[in-house]
Amino acid sequence: MGMNPRRAFTALLLLAALAASSAHAYDPQSLVIARPGNMPVILTVPHDGVEDVPGMSRRSRGVTVRDTNARLLAEGAADYIQAKTGRRPYVLVALFSRRYIDANRSEREGVESPEGLPAYRAYHAHLAAFIAEVHQRFPGGAVLLDVHGQASDASTVYRGTRNRLSVKALLARHGEAALSGENSIMGQFKALGHDIEPARPGEREVKYQGANTLDQYGSHQPGGIDAIQLEFGKNQRDDPGAAEDFGKAIMAFEKAYLAAPK
Repeated sequence: MGMNPRRAFTALLLLAALAASSAHAYDPQSLVIARPGNMPVILTVPHDGVEDVPGMSRRSRGVTVRDTNARLLAEGAADYIQAKTGRRPYVLVALFSRRYIDANRSEREGVESPEGLPAYRAYHAHLAAFIAEVHQRFPGGAVLLDVHGQASDASTVYRGTRNRLSVKALLARHGEAALSGENSIMGQFKALGHDIEPARPGEREVKYQGANTLDQYGSHQPGGIDAIQLEFGKNQRDDPGAAEDFGKAIMAFEKAYLAAPK
């Protein structure tokens, strides 16, 4: 399933406009890390930023807590994969603080003043461009892993897929095994000694089902991508070894369920 050409072109136009604009009080690109990769995996980290947004007051509604060390977990996994294989996932990180902008909410919910729009849109333009690129390079399938932190259980990794909605294409191609089998992301975490939720195949996601990133970009959408939200406990985010486990899980999943590049 290819990215909608109009959507991909719009993302590229927006990136160009953001880069060229001098009307903002800050450079929106300075508040986003966007590193292209060469494997069919995109890692996104919307909630580990610490940077203020010039001209903005803090958000007055919604969750504003930082997902501390989610960035280290994602980048550590990418580093591990690169060291082992010479290949690397795409990585997208919001550097702006969630106190000002929530990139995992709709624009209306995540941005309360116009000053925040350029940074929010820069993040999403990069994500749309990455998705368009992986569709072109990896027609056999790709996955977006949205990396978060949770405080409910320090030793557990929670999965969110909007109860399978955002992985519609993955399930159609490979069935339940790709979501909860031994070579799934969650199956690998379990084998490596981490607690997981949902704990059993077919079990519903209750506590963390995923949010706007999955709604907007999941494979149920035209031109979307299989998308999974991963909520890591404090023990994983504080443990450098957990990034290696994350990298191993991604590698096993890719080998089992994602096609090689053209």
